[in-house]
Amino acid sequence: MKTQLIFLLFQILSFQLIAQIDTNERSTNKTDENLYIIKNSEDIIPFDKLNRNVRNVSFIDGKHFIGEKLNLFYKVDTFRVDSIRIADYNAMEKQDFNDILIVSYAPNPNDSIENYIKDLQFLNRSHKEFVVVVLFGDASYIEHIPMQNIDALVHCPSYSKKTISNTAHLLFGAIGTNKDLSSEQTIHTEPNGRLSFSSLDEAQIPLESFKKIDDIALNGIREGAFPGCQVLVAVKDSIIFRRSYGNHTYEADSKKVSNDDVYDIASITKIAASTMMAMYLEYRNMLDIDDTLGKYIGDLTGDSPFSRINIREMLAHQSGLKSWIPFYIKTMSDGKIKSSLYRNKPDSIFTIKVAEDMYLKNNYPDIMYDRILSTSIGSKKYKYSDLCYYFTQKVFESILHQKQEDFVHEMIYEPLGLRNIRYLPLNHFDKEKIVPTEHDSLFRKQLIHGHVHDPGAAMLGGVGGHAGVFSNATDLASIMQIFLKNGNYAGQILFDENIRKDYTRKQYEKNRRGAGFDRPRSNGGGTCDILASEDSFGHSGFTGTLAWADPKHDIIFVFLSNRVHPDQENWKIRDMNIRTDIQHVVYQSLGID
Repeated sequence: MKTQLIFLLFQILSFQLIAQIDTNERSTNKTDENLYIIKNSEDIIPFDKLNRNVRNVSFIDGKHFIGEKLNLFYKVDTFRVDSIRIADYNAMEKQDFNDILIVSYAPNPNDSIENYIKDLQFLNRSHKEFVVVVLFGDASYIEHIPMQNIDALVHCPSYSKKTISNTAHLLFGAIGTNKDLSSEQTIHTEPNGRLSFSSLDEAQIPLESFKKIDDIALNGIREGAFPGCQVLVAVKDSIIFRRSYGNHTYEADSKKVSNDDVYDIASITKIAASTMMAMYLEYRNMLDIDDTLGKYIGDLTGDSPFSRINIREMLAHQSGLKSWIPFYIKTMSDGKIKSSLYRNKPDSIFTIKVAEDMYLKNNYPDIMYDRILSTSIGSKKYKYSDLCYYFTQKVFESILHQKQEDFVHEMIYEPLGLRNIRYLPLNHFDKEKIVPTEHDSLFRKQLIHGHVHDPGAAMLGGVGGHAGVFSNATDLASIMQIFLKNGNYAGQILFDENIRKDYTRKQYEKNRRGAGFDRPRSNGGGTCDILASEDSFGHSGFTGTLAWADPKHDIIFVFLSNRVHPDQENWKIRDMNIRTDIQHVVYQSLGID
């Protein structure tokens, strides 16, 4: 039995349409009555764990391109029969047991069965991967498919934009099959929690009501609140609005913002990485957030008062720690960085990359922690503190014996197919895909592009518990969906409902915060719009970002910008209430007021 996934999605060989083209992208229903799973060995469908390559072999005329729909969910390398010979594909050495091969087919009704069978010879080779066939059109063609050489078969009697989109949704678990239509010959699947892609029209929301979002975003650009932004709205497990505005910078030739571009999400890192890790570890009984720092990192805290602070206090900003420390100042003299601490090229002693051509001495993070430990601890009341997350990072890494960036990448982001959210973005993305932040005139003396904006996180090598993650709006929405789904997402259990509720509830009196999460003020509003329910939660970021989930109304709202460009002192985004005003439009458009 094969233990890995591989898709063979027979993509579109249709030289003639089999059915009338449906202009709708996809129904918002969670099942599709036009898709039938005929074979599904080892429950390959839906595709869950995605830390593997995905390939798509396409027999297609180009009118409906399924690869575009597959790429909504995961990076899929597509090979089309008009651009690559099957023999060339078969000869590739890149295939292995972890790969997913996708091939789909729509037979031309005017072509001969013999030609169809000839094309199917591709399936007769010994594949290393799991093979999934998707056939569009006449069911009589199924009998010619070598079933012994494939692992799954999906049949769709019709061939249209809608059914192609639905096929991609079905394969990745954003929708399931219709249980009522299942029989002994067909197999039923349930959605696995992934967000689907829909439209305002399908959600029966007047386009005009959401047009106000365009107006607010574009006005923010005109007024210089930010050069560009991304806005996303998901309702009831479906992304209904996903739009990008403006440019990366104010330069005339600056790249326009696209939906795949990634932003420095700043303090949203606290929930998208650190809090997610805490919930993951607690679910596996590897962490108790009511334990003290001394239990996990006693070698660092010693017998100091820091050793007696518990992790829940840290996550909820109730520890008494200072808000932050401008660590970089002591590494400078007369407005310049000290040559004893920095080099413009790395070597065995200077390896911490703070920015382009700027490398910090290896031992300096130890000095930073010593500075924190030398500060006095205030009273146990709410005080927002980045310093708390310097310590939670140490706790998690001590438990896992693994760096925080490696853990979230290998155990959360990558397996879930979230390919546009990462620490250290220059290690994962082309630079042109990364939106710059500030022209740092005080410390790094350069445009910060691909490196974390927060100077403290930069001095830790770009990875902090409080900052460092970059993401686009789509993958950040998936992170919020994981929270809404109580950790059950894409066939994987990260945590459970009890843990989610514990972390998102108010932790202390006179402190609105959850454990890691921001929450509405008691009288409404605050970081989120006043219409958000009291059960809602999320976080904002210094760079001009906001991610919010509302379980009562099943709404996810994400806003990403680089309002710190070119200068972090630009607070127009706050003064104009841009993020919350857009969120307000969302709630009103959905009939919530």
